[in-house]
Amino acid sequence: MFREKLSRVVNNVDGAIGCLLIGFDGIQIDGVYAEEEMVEMAAIAIEVSNLLDKFRRMNLHEVGEVNEVSITTGSVTTLARVVADEYLLVLSMSANSDVNRGQTMLRLISPFVEREMA
Repeated sequence: MFREKLSRVVNNVDGAIGCLLIGFDGIQIDGVYAEEEMVEMAAIAIEVSNLLDKFRRMNLHEVGEVNEVSITTGSVTTLARVVADEYLLVLSMSANSDVNRGQTMLRLISPFVEREMA
């Protein structure tokens, strides 16, 4: 269902490794990889979802809502964007990729994912 949109992200971001849709529970809904599946990406996505869940709980203390994060580990940059309150779009790419392009692509597909998840 989401494969076409996730593929669009991977195909339009140079250096993209993969794009996943996961729940805050860490369960992957769908995913697309540029080449072969990167097992480490799923682990990174789970850790990012845990991190964002902690930020969401901090919102109770008037810190504000976190909608997007970027984490660079070694040679991989991972972007995560909250969609439909309970899900994340996660894009991993090589560290020298255009992060702004990745953010833009995630923002472009977010409304579609939100409509489908509602």
